[in-house]
Amino acid sequence: MRHASLSCPHVSLAKGQETRSHMDPALPEQGPFTTRVLCRRTLCREHFSLILELPSFPLARPGQFLQILCGSAAIAASQSVVSPGRTAPGEWAPLLRRPFSIGGLQRSNSSVHIELLGRVVGPATAWLDERRQGDAVEIIGPLGRGFSPPDAAQSALLVAGGIGLPPIRWWGEILRNSGVSCTSIYGAQSRDLLPVSLKSEPASSGEPRLCVEELERVSIPTVVTTDDGSCGMRGRVTDALKRILDGGSDPAFLRVYGCGPEPMLRTMAAICTARGVACELALERVMGCGMGTCQSCVVPLIDRARPSGWRYALCCTEGPVFNAVEIRWA
Repeated sequence: MRHASLSCPHVSLAKGQETRSHMDPALPEQGPFTTRVLCRRTLCREHFSLILELPSFPLARPGQFLQILCGSAAIAASQSVVSPGRTAPGEWAPLLRRPFSIGGLQRSNSSVHIELLGRVVGPATAWLDERRQGDAVEIIGPLGRGFSPPDAAQSALLVAGGIGLPPIRWWGEILRNSGVSCTSIYGAQSRDLLPVSLKSEPASSGEPRLCVEELERVSIPTVVTTDDGSCGMRGRVTDALKRILDGGSDPAFLRVYGCGPEPMLRTMAAICTARGVACELALERVMGCGMGTCQSCVVPLIDRARPSGWRYALCCTEGPVFNAVEIRWA
């Protein structure tokens, strides 16, 4: 089965120059920015992608995110609301923005294209899914801390589950364009929830193959897993992760990156820590503001300098990417 590509025709969103942001001491102004929808695609039963266009945008890197106003910016700015979330009969305006990982970014002399991947889970994401070419979408970003590059001799193992695909895929494209050897693992509940284009049938044995079109373009072999075994290896991404790590990989020459549901990330952290493999995880949190004001996205981190041995960090400012060994899993 093939699904629509994450990118629109003739729009490639993998650009290695964005890795320059690792060396920038501070990011420029973060918005808000008004974008226009360049392209929208349905990817599978529950996922969609948007490519947003705007004249300019600060440097960004995979792992960072946007806060999106999922409603009319004009309505929200009018201050004419009758009650919270409602402007007039039939009109809806959100109280809070929604966080979305940046899934790709391309610059030209005249514009910037930003790719997003979404899953409809409520009225805000349903509103975003209904956007069409030319519609306005207001964003703030880039926000948070992204992934850090592997050491010179290390290869990368990229692991994504569900809606965690965008930053992992973009990071893989940048790493490959920089000459880093990469392998990826991607999983979903079933074949009809895979928001990727299958170039060929994934191996049921868990052997990495050039089977996902979006990653095959940059020569990243992929293990596809599904909970029900309807595509690729039966099981979870963490099952494939253990199989690869226990297959003779030297921990010193490998760095693992992950994004997905928290139970998956918790298991990834345990697997990598037990084997001495460096691992960075992009956590998913509900973020009210995305800039450290609302204090709603706390993550417990190990801090041996404190009497308690731990502290709270804000996912939106110190993360969303954290070193796996620093997270205090309850």
